[in-house]
Amino acid sequence: MAIPRTLQELRSKIAAQGNLAAIVAYAGGSEEIWSFTELAGVSTRAANGLVQRGIGRGSGVAIIAPNSPRWIGAFWAIVAAGATAVPLDLQTNDDELARMLKIAGCRLAFTTSAARQRLATLAPSCRPIILDADNNDSTAETWANLLAQPGAEFPVVTAADEAVIVFTSGTTGTPKAVPLTHTNLLTNVNAIAAARLVGRGDRALLPLPLYHAYPLTIGMLTPLALGCGIVLPAGISGPEIVTAMRQGHVTTLIGVPRLYTALLDNMRRGIASQPFPMPALVSTFLAVAGWAKRQGIHWPGRILFGSIRRKVAPELRLLVSGGAPISAEVEEALGAIGWEMLTGYGLVETSSMLTYNLPGATLLGSAGRPIPGMEVRIANAGGDSIGEIEVRGPSVFSGYRGDPTKTGEAFTGDGWFRTGDLGSIDSKGFLHIEARKSDTIVLADGKKLFPDEFEAIYAAAPLVREIALLGQNGVLVGLVVPDFSAARDFGTLRLGDAIREGLATKAQSMPSYARLTGFAVAHDALPRTQLGKIRRHLLPSLYAAAQRHEAPPAAAALSGEDRALLDRPQVAAVWGSLQRRFPDRSLQLDWSPQIDLGIDSLGWVELTLALERELGVVLKESDIARIVTLRDLLREVAEAPKTEAGAAPADAEAPWLAPLSPVLALVRKFGEFLLRLVMHGVFDLQVEGLELLPSKAPMLICPNHVSYLDPFALGAALPGGIVRHTCWGGWTGVAFTSRLRRLFSHAARIIPIDPDRAVASALAMAGLTLERRWNLVWFPEGARSPDGTLQRFLPGVGALIEKHPVPIVPVYIDGSFSAWPAGRKFPRRRRVTVRFGKPIQPESLITGRAERIRDEEIAGAIRARVVALANVQYEQRADYHGR
Repeated sequence: MAIPRTLQELRSKIAAQGNLAAIVAYAGGSEEIWSFTELAGVSTRAANGLVQRGIGRGSGVAIIAPNSPRWIGAFWAIVAAGATAVPLDLQTNDDELARMLKIAGCRLAFTTSAARQRLATLAPSCRPIILDADNNDSTAETWANLLAQPGAEFPVVTAADEAVIVFTSGTTGTPKAVPLTHTNLLTNVNAIAAARLVGRGDRALLPLPLYHAYPLTIGMLTPLALGCGIVLPAGISGPEIVTAMRQGHVTTLIGVPRLYTALLDNMRRGIASQPFPMPALVSTFLAVAGWAKRQGIHWPGRILFGSIRRKVAPELRLLVSGGAPISAEVEEALGAIGWEMLTGYGLVETSSMLTYNLPGATLLGSAGRPIPGMEVRIANAGGDSIGEIEVRGPSVFSGYRGDPTKTGEAFTGDGWFRTGDLGSIDSKGFLHIEARKSDTIVLADGKKLFPDEFEAIYAAAPLVREIALLGQNGVLVGLVVPDFSAARDFGTLRLGDAIREGLATKAQSMPSYARLTGFAVAHDALPRTQLGKIRRHLLPSLYAAAQRHEAPPAAAALSGEDRALLDRPQVAAVWGSLQRRFPDRSLQLDWSPQIDLGIDSLGWVELTLALERELGVVLKESDIARIVTLRDLLREVAEAPKTEAGAAPADAEAPWLAPLSPVLALVRKFGEFLLRLVMHGVFDLQVEGLELLPSKAPMLICPNHVSYLDPFALGAALPGGIVRHTCWGGWTGVAFTSRLRRLFSHAARIIPIDPDRAVASALAMAGLTLERRWNLVWFPEGARSPDGTLQRFLPGVGALIEKHPVPIVPVYIDGSFSAWPAGRKFPRRRRVTVRFGKPIQPESLITGRAERIRDEEIAGAIRARVVALANVQYEQRADYHGR
């Protein structure tokens, strides 16, 4: 058959596919199948009804409904009738929807029963036809009414006629109406059809809404043109998509980068949960398959990961990604697993696809080369070859409907369309996308930052679900949506600090201009289009609201479950106590106590003690660790017993103070010798201010913490008599994660500290150590600094000194971050200096102010002394070798 010039001709080609399945749809646990013959017949009957109602060439007909076989049937009926299809999002707000219907000149709209009254109010002159009504209805036009009309003669359209009007996604402002002709659309369809990526008998899963140009053109028109059936899942959740892929015998997936990132992340989590050595083995296989794929060898990945592919979707072979740039890392990993991937670039104004990467002609990380007939150039390129991408060719639209000003701005004087995207073209003709021109962040020094690639890195930080970067007064900040589920599983009483540390750790791999100067936390998901693009024009106001801890209006509405929870007497008493504790805040159940109310780890101790004292409600530390929202707190309260609080640890619960066995004592002694040898020999350890140390125990030693090397440097710097009568606060996430590490920790007298789950126990154990007149090394920052700068000292150290007033020794460790920074697997040889300061007498820190304020002040005063040590120079350096 000749190449079709109009969608009407393409419809005739589709009808010739016969009884092969054209649409397979899943909904409500059932499967609905339409053959190509049935699709052609239904759309013909529906087109008869449209023509009988005066719809013809040039008439605007909207489709405002979710994906379904009838949606697709309605579209082809509009095509057959010679009219212009106007696909619209059912979730569009009233003002926008009324404006769109008016601009497109819609006289009729296919819609749902639920939206019927809304449409009648917004556009009285737009006649509704109810797609989800099966029976004749005297009060409304239905799909059944439409199919009952007699035959009619259809007008013939030309290639230059408007086939559809699609609205832009509105990522930068008000959506614009984009008329696309039959030529525009078929340029895309014919280009992909020529590549023969799918064919008769294939099936393509389409989880994307058809009102966008990409799923409409690439996900619906192109597969049907090639005899490839379309599979519509019951929803967009992971299980619904996997079910549709398996039951629908899907060979092709039409998706967006977020879908593929989620797919890869899910597979990685499954692999990581396997017992040793499976995760390491799979990682090795993936590296081998990835290398082979880059050499053009495909069989290793197909063999090594066959079981994984069969588990996801046995017949899936091709992944199509569009709508936004996909990470090269995700693309490479999915390719290594054995799937083929088609990636590309385009806009609504270019009828979706403008460039593509085809199997066998792919450059990882690029947007590919132009499709046949299209031209691409870079305008006003800078020294880095990056400039605005401009295009021309048969898939480019002619102008925005009803907006001549925007149309004039969109085209150059010589007829090239300004895409608004920045990019470059390499020597082989591959296009590389950097960012939307309007999304580019310009910093105070004039540096331009393209946010997408850095957002992908920051989003991989622990406890971060989503992040968007934006400029505020010339500096870079982030709007973060926390992963509260991960926080609940992990257990963190320092949620804000943990997020900050994770972001700072990720920033170490970035240039300095891409490092955040601050961030704010949002509770709701970032505003995105259905294809996953962030609506960046909304970010400044959302960031400002997040800084003010403003809850969204919907958060004030309580569900029946929430009301029932608050009606419970014990819960109501705690809720009232919280409202009295924070009288200036309008508390919301979705708020994070840690972030929105500033309750840190020590604050939790104080809050729970107050609840026990005032209301008799006892929360265990394991309960507190699960709390990430105020709703979680109230649920724990509802289940909490009313009993007396537990006592402080007894002697039997302090194994770090027990005498060492002869074997462990020998191991410890040899370890001390080896430690000093390594630190002085490899890291040229320098020690300053050793003579300032108190002559007897107990003392609290408070160093900065920037590296895993810090405790080793400090241990090698302390005199043997002191170090052998010293205990160390050690994070359970490192010091107690294996049998060997637990044995080492026992020999080194390390106290198990978990600042994210068990603060009260940690303080009690630390206090017991000081009471028994042992020295204690306590890292007041709570965790390593991810960027080498001194972090806030947590108030727990203040609470410790309040209850156990012993001399405090400030310590500054210099050079360890350079030797072994966060994120580096192994240390490198650098000089390390341990600098001791003059002991601080506790009575000089304890004031008469409120307990919470005193704890903060003590922590801040100790931090100030550590800061002062950063630049102190001693006339005589204390050399450990001579002592």
